[in-house]
Amino acid sequence: MSVLINADTSDGLKFTSDTSGEIKLQSNGTDIATVDSSGITMASGKTISNSGIAGGFSNMEVFTSSGTFTVPANVTKVKVTVVGGGGSGGRGTTYINTGGGGAGGAAIETISGLTPAATIAVTVGTGGAASSNNGNAGGTSSFGAYCSATGGSGGNGGDAGTSTGGAGGVGSGGDLNIKGGSGAAGFQYGNYAISGNGGSSILGGGGAGASGTSAQGTPTAGGNYGGGGAGTLAQSGTSPAGADGVVIVEY
Repeated sequence: MSVLINADTSDGLKFTSDTSGEIKLQSNGTDIATVDSSGITMASGKTISNSGIAGGFSNMEVFTSSGTFTVPANVTKVKVTVVGGGGSGGRGTTYINTGGGGAGGAAIETISGLTPAATIAVTVGTGGAASSNNGNAGGTSSFGAYCSATGGSGGNGGDAGTSTGGAGGVGSGGDLNIKGGSGAAGFQYGNYAISGNGGSSILGGGGAGASGTSAQGTPTAGGNYGGGGAGTLAQSGTSPAGADGVVIVEY
């Protein structure tokens, strides 16, 4: 015998139950679904629609090197964060007041209307390579043609007696475009100097400068992701490198 559990007379929906333990959802006497210990079973020709439900992103794919993103099944919308590579610091050959490298820029974009199984090229900009003079720029990161972020510039080697930090990279094409932090300039007084810190990206990672006389101190490279390398005090060897960028896809 069916027993009425609940009813909504405005649209004819009601739940019924019988001694078998099944609960049925009906509309004007027609079964829509059956609920029992095994779960919910839709009646023939009936479906559950999630139209209009604004769900959040529950998965993330992180690219630390260039590759390809394949749109997963049932996914049409993603959020992408791209960060360019950091620039390397400078290394002086006459002066030791060298500048830090700039950080990679960033772009953040929400992209809709994608087709499941479609592929999108992902480019991750590498950090600027260690240098024996002026620092090297970091590479550009991008997510297809949707958005990109340039790498930071290298720090100045200070050989003209002046020192400047590298400029931060810039994002483009995103809903939010962010400039990377600039590297700091170095300072020198007599034979004592302070090398410039590397700039930090939106994820941090700027390398720490050092202080002392020539060939002293231990400046550090840019940290993950997109941080600029610090300037070096040494007048031999190479300066700290910038950190590689990153592309983060949430869906």
